[in-house]
Amino acid sequence: MSSAEKEPADNAVAFIAQAAAVSPPAPEPGHAAAPPAAAVEPSKSSPAVAAQDGAAAEGGPPDTGDAAMLEARREAETQRNAERDREIVEEFQYLLEKSQQLFSGLSDLPEIGSKYWQPHFQRTFEVYTKLWKFQSQHRVLLEKAEHYGLKRWEVGEIASKIGQLYYRYYLRTSETNYLQEAFVFYDAIRERNYFTGEQEVKNSALMIKKLRYYARFIVVCLQMNNTMMMLQLLEEVKSLIDVYATTFNPVDKMEWSLVVKEMALFMQAVCSPVPTDDSGMPLPVSYRLVPRRRARADRAEPRFRLQEAVVVGNRPTQIKFSELTLDMYYVLQMLEREPSVNVASTTSTPAAIAESTPTAAAETGSAGASEAARSPEMPESATSSVALAQERAANAEGAAPHNPDTARPDSAATGESKDRARERADGEQERAVRRPNPHKYVLYQPSVSQVQVYLANAFREVGDQGCVLLYLSSDGQRADAGDGAAAAAAQYGFIGGISTARRTTGEASQDRSTEQLINTVHPADLVPFTRKPLFLIVESESSLAYKDMPNLFGQPQLSLLSPTQYPVATGSGSMYTFFLHSPAVAFCVLAQIGTMPAAKWAGVERMFGDLEDAAWELLAALPATGAGRFLSDDFLRQIVVRHVLCCVVLGLHVEFTRPEHLPQASPELFAGLVQAPALVRGVRDIAEFCAAAECFRMAEPSRPPSPVQTPPSSQHLADVTAT
Repeated sequence: MSSAEKEPADNAVAFIAQAAAVSPPAPEPGHAAAPPAAAVEPSKSSPAVAAQDGAAAEGGPPDTGDAAMLEARREAETQRNAERDREIVEEFQYLLEKSQQLFSGLSDLPEIGSKYWQPHFQRTFEVYTKLWKFQSQHRVLLEKAEHYGLKRWEVGEIASKIGQLYYRYYLRTSETNYLQEAFVFYDAIRERNYFTGEQEVKNSALMIKKLRYYARFIVVCLQMNNTMMMLQLLEEVKSLIDVYATTFNPVDKMEWSLVVKEMALFMQAVCSPVPTDDSGMPLPVSYRLVPRRRARADRAEPRFRLQEAVVVGNRPTQIKFSELTLDMYYVLQMLEREPSVNVASTTSTPAAIAESTPTAAAETGSAGASEAARSPEMPESATSSVALAQERAANAEGAAPHNPDTARPDSAATGESKDRARERADGEQERAVRRPNPHKYVLYQPSVSQVQVYLANAFREVGDQGCVLLYLSSDGQRADAGDGAAAAAAQYGFIGGISTARRTTGEASQDRSTEQLINTVHPADLVPFTRKPLFLIVESESSLAYKDMPNLFGQPQLSLLSPTQYPVATGSGSMYTFFLHSPAVAFCVLAQIGTMPAAKWAGVERMFGDLEDAAWELLAALPATGAGRFLSDDFLRQIVVRHVLCCVVLGLHVEFTRPEHLPQASPELFAGLVQAPALVRGVRDIAEFCAAAECFRMAEPSRPPSPVQTPPSSQHLADVTAT
């Protein structure tokens, strides 16, 4: 058979096979159905069959109805995608507007009463968390001009608002982990150049946003003692202000120049006292409370805990930055624990979040919210692990060394009752959730009424075993002893004190003495607040006005008073406050030490640590009643220890020779300790080690030692004193 004759036959076979496969004939009644494929199985080697199989695989040529259906499906899919994109843009706009509305409301929140501002902060954190996750997941769509046209600086502005939110929450709660999170977001903005682009040379509003961002970032670095970053930011903001002034010639260019000058002066005042190494780099200094293992005092009495602190600064002539004087800065640092988490170890992940590139967002989806983005969801609990670590470190300070070999989790093995075990567990849970740092109110140049309002609220927030610290740094005012209103007020205890911001009374004929009397915080003004334990620190020329403040309610009360005169002038704030802040650096200022090798500096810090331990051994012998109960708190104990060391160092300095050159305390519990041989010898050893013996009296004192030096109740204390 010819090929022409075979081709129709093959086509027929293929057609029959296709018909049999698609619709097999129905079996006749009484006959079994034949197998559909086996009866007419075509040969696989047939070219026509292969061609037919290929056509079937390709689906065959679609008819007109199928094409219309596919086109309708494409149009429906396009509409659905457009609707979805529109919903995404609308959701982003809603979250953005809502976040801006909530953020603006933060300025209107009262600074007192956590129950009033806490819910608003919680809601703001939640909205910004959703906004940050949302823009990370849909960055590709939002950046398209036909949808929203999201700019890079707009993402930076969102990150800057989150950094501000963290910093404001740090100011409200005094939790340093929120300060770290603010640093993470600010550093990510700088690292990713969110505010860099062609627009900044054409848009003055964007330049102002960038300048404000730099100012806030410098404040955060200042609080974290990040000196190197502060210097870098200062150079960058200087050049940015030059570009801003030359490009736009704005009316506020002088104001920004003054801000930069204020930054530079404050940073110089903070950094200049710190000695430098041989290469000129500042030596490392730890200003915050560092956990140290020390034996605690007798714990028969309930332990006190510093819960609230009111910090008042009113020295117009002292260097300041962002309503923060040097004295206030030092006090804020010493009322916080050193963070247990290193910033360098936590910046990698949040920085990557701040970048949130479209590719990474598409690959990770909601993974764009890591630790930095999760924290705002629940401000109190999201960083509970960090707070717990800090609290454990705080509890370890002064606690007995833990021996894992003798520790038994089973209470029955130690004879501990179930109630005792439950009480211990409840105590551990309470320690885990409480704040590691005291809450602080920071008041710059307040009026008398403002001091009283914030102090009253602090006492309202204090628990049964809590106490309040009041720090006053201001110029002194002494009431006139002559006739008139001042003399009459002095009879009732209004004898002068620290000055506050002047309040105008509207009476032009009012004399100066009456105005001075009104705008002064007198010791009698603080008597109503002694109904609860009060720890007072006064840095003023009139600090002795608070020495004999009456204790009418029998509560623990202690006043630490600065010298009324300083024979040595420093440009780094008040010497007494600076000594409470960092004894080692203050010693170098008194000894005029500016350069020191790093190894030698480590030895100086170690010697001062041993000296603080020796002073605490002496203080531990004091009765744990009255003012001695303050020693059960870590912060207050460190302040008292450094007060004693300040008395010893200044007492040995050749320039501090008069009684008004030395700090005092009321009640005077530490007069005998400043003559303790262990402390005196320790200060002289440090002076010899630093080659600064000419600045101190190195001869032995001629007066007999105080009987407080070797109390019979502590053999270990006797050993320390004997050495």
